[in-house]
Amino acid sequence: MDETSRTRILDAIKRLPKGVRSHIETVRGKSAQLASRFGLDEAKADLAALAHDVCRTVSGPDLLAMARGFGMPVTGIDHAVPVFLHGPVGAEVLKRDYGLDDEEVLSAIRCHTMGKPGMSGLDKTLFLADKLDPSKTGRYPFIREVDRLAGDDLDQAMLCFIDHQVRSFIQEGSLVHPAMIAARNDAVLSLKREA
Repeated sequence: MDETSRTRILDAIKRLPKGVRSHIETVRGKSAQLASRFGLDEAKADLAALAHDVCRTVSGPDLLAMARGFGMPVTGIDHAVPVFLHGPVGAEVLKRDYGLDDEEVLSAIRCHTMGKPGMSGLDKTLFLADKLDPSKTGRYPFIREVDRLAGDDLDQAMLCFIDHQVRSFIQEGSLVHPAMIAARNDAVLSLKREA
């Protein structure tokens, strides 16, 4: 990605509401810590964290329309909870409109909300950094436990977060995105292979 593309992404982020910009900065900090801890490409981790919520404030109907326009599959769950699409749609916007062509970074942005099977270290880093924003403690009262685990093992931290979140979704009678279940199963398999 060239400097002009990066500048255009920074300009797009500056136009987001203050709360979203604050969240992005927090995610950048946590992402840098995790990338350093696990020997990941810190520049890619920073770019993914910087750009991950570029479409976070797009309305549900617009996210659905944009997803269709990009030829993405739109499921019943996406119709019910369109915010799930802000990562995949954001990745396409960044690719098509801003010249972001790093597939590792785009993958992390696509799956930062719900996860997916076969997540890379960068994918897991952004997923966890996004969830470990202290401002989300009310939504995720278990994030201290996840944060403690993330310092040692990304898969353990992923599993802890997803297990807590799925339980919460079920107790609330909310939908559980199948990508989150697939990410959980993949984390379980990874941990069994390591044992």
